[in-house]
Amino acid sequence: MSSKTPPADVAGTDDEEYSMLEVVQDPDLLRERVEEVDAPGIERTRQLTGDERAHTIGENLRRAFGFRTWSNVLEDLERMNHPAIEDGTHPIVHHPRAFLDHLIHIDDLDKLRLEHDDLSGLSKPRRELFRWLQEHPEIVQELRIGGTDWGAFGPKGSGKSTMAISLMIRHLEINPDAVVWRGSPARAEWLPLRAWTRLCLPAGLDVDAVLDPPSDTMDPIEIDLEEMVHEVVRYDSIRELNHEVLQEGMFHVVYPDPKFRGATRAFREADEIQEIEHISAWDVKRSDEDDLTPQDVTPQEMWWFAWAIDKIDHGPPIWVSLLADEIGNWMPEHASNDYHRLYDRISAFRDKYVDARRNKFSVFGIGHDPEDLASLVRKKQRWRITLAGADNPTGDTTGMGEAPMNRNYTNRMQLGQALSWNSQHFADFSWSDVPSKFKVPGQLHLRFPEVQEVLGGC
Repeated sequence: MSSKTPPADVAGTDDEEYSMLEVVQDPDLLRERVEEVDAPGIERTRQLTGDERAHTIGENLRRAFGFRTWSNVLEDLERMNHPAIEDGTHPIVHHPRAFLDHLIHIDDLDKLRLEHDDLSGLSKPRRELFRWLQEHPEIVQELRIGGTDWGAFGPKGSGKSTMAISLMIRHLEINPDAVVWRGSPARAEWLPLRAWTRLCLPAGLDVDAVLDPPSDTMDPIEIDLEEMVHEVVRYDSIRELNHEVLQEGMFHVVYPDPKFRGATRAFREADEIQEIEHISAWDVKRSDEDDLTPQDVTPQEMWWFAWAIDKIDHGPPIWVSLLADEIGNWMPEHASNDYHRLYDRISAFRDKYVDARRNKFSVFGIGHDPEDLASLVRKKQRWRITLAGADNPTGDTTGMGEAPMNRNYTNRMQLGQALSWNSQHFADFSWSDVPSKFKVPGQLHLRFPEVQEVLGGC
């Protein structure tokens, strides 16, 4: 999509009482900025009121970030020319599988809605999108049934996190998915969306939230999570998280359970994969002196394999889309079983991912280089996004076949532009920066102090 018509047209204005420079030099102003961001009108969303006439969280986000409606963007794209095909429309419309296929999630019921012109019960943005699709039956035929995915790669500073935020807003605007952002103790790129976030934390564990300011002269600032996000919710097990906590149309940030409740069960009850054990700090404490050591404790990022496998095998039957930041760190190419059976975990995830699309589960991954991601998973990705600063391939690729591009397009792109492609088609798109009022200077860290306390007593 050209820079003139970005899918995430973030062109809002910011009326702020204090400048960013003043904020980063005053701990009280910085805490206030983190904890008191507003999500106007969120209490009137259909997810909270149950009223189908109310707007959605996605609509609320779109308005707050200054996006144009997606149906209007599509209409503009139809009037734009294809750069290489005579009488062709913009590549996003002309080659819908290159971009629209991973943006629009539809199921068999949705195709029946389109065929029978019954759009009752849909949100206004989804209803408008479906009306547009009814005018383009050839595009409907191109779209896959079930959840689709992408892997986005670019160097540091290429705008990966900003792109992810923009696409997740668009995703929630037009899809009824439960979006899950993979929480990490040391990374919190989701913070611009904090006022809309359902923060999902393991039950029964205290959590420390500390903001490291960008200035070396300021001490770390303790943050009240209840004040910072829309809602803090707790889960007792993986199965409870999937079936009782995640909600359609909502944005969730999930932090793994260091007790791994339900994780081993997820592997044990899944079909056609081997069981893999999970060892918590509490297991080490309860074990005999020579049985387990602190080095045997399963790293918390391993929890994500069990969570995804349980969603694929045991539902629930709602759309769930995972945004996995730094996916190459989670599933690295040179994974070894010497490190907590990481290779076996990646292999199990690969085997179950065959069933992910029809079970309404998608993974959107962000990383620096596709070669960092395990080839077992890379071969399963259906779409690739190459950001400015990285050269798009022009030949054979791992998992994507022969790239459809015959020259380098991304080397001429600027920050906020990228190329979305599969083995047949490609389309450029762009996005604007996050409004400054939603930005957080510094880095937020979430940790569970009891884990170290338990290990210290071993």
